[in-house]
Amino acid sequence: MDQPISKRRRLVALKVCSGSMIPDDVLLFQILVRLPVKSLVRFKSICKAWCTTIASAHFVRLHLELSRATNSSSMFVVPRKYLMKPTKTASMFVHFLSYQPAVQSKVAKHIMRSMPRPNGIPRFTIPLHCDGLVLIPSVTGHIFLCNPATKQFVELPPGSRNVSLLQRVAFGFDPYSGTYKVARHFLRSYHEGQTHAEYDVGHEVLTFGDGIETLEWKATIDPPYPIKARTPICLPGFFYWSAAQSVVDTDHGKLDTDVIL
Repeated sequence: MDQPISKRRRLVALKVCSGSMIPDDVLLFQILVRLPVKSLVRFKSICKAWCTTIASAHFVRLHLELSRATNSSSMFVVPRKYLMKPTKTASMFVHFLSYQPAVQSKVAKHIMRSMPRPNGIPRFTIPLHCDGLVLIPSVTGHIFLCNPATKQFVELPPGSRNVSLLQRVAFGFDPYSGTYKVARHFLRSYHEGQTHAEYDVGHEVLTFGDGIETLEWKATIDPPYPIKARTPICLPGFFYWSAAQSVVDTDHGKLDTDVIL
């Protein structure tokens, strides 16, 4: 007996599909890139091939783009707990909370990471955030890079000596090179007189995400003015700093004239 036309069409379609098999590595990549970070962290230990795939820069970038397109917006909160000390200038604990107003009717917070840091986090320091990574300067001049999703803390290598107690740091992604950049402003020397200030400023950049395991700071052109303790702005390929060009005496005190670098 002849088979119905619809059934014959289905059989032909199955034969065509079976004849054009998707390569296993391509299929695996398309599956892994759609999984949450917690699952990927576990799967990295299955075999070397999976670990290499998940750790590749191309995989990380594509996973980030898909997550942005499919997941609802979330708020990243980094509250700090201060120990009861006379100075009360530094936090010894860092907590990472995730809040998604689109899916949570109440102010629900999920602790992503809670970890004490012996160096302390300055009270007036604002942690910098880019693509799920958090950069945190400490009161001792150390800079920490944290991935709350994988619960990893990495201490960046020390930069040039800074006579200032405040850290001026910028953090962002460079789309032209496909790497992340950490920029750091520092004072080699600084002396503020009654009429003007004498200073020697420097600037250096650390790059990671390019497959090179060794992290190092590379000096750039020195800024013309000292950078102010304000959060820098990062746009594709550029950092914008707020700098103090000069100090003008007025009847109400000293007035800073700011410029953008």
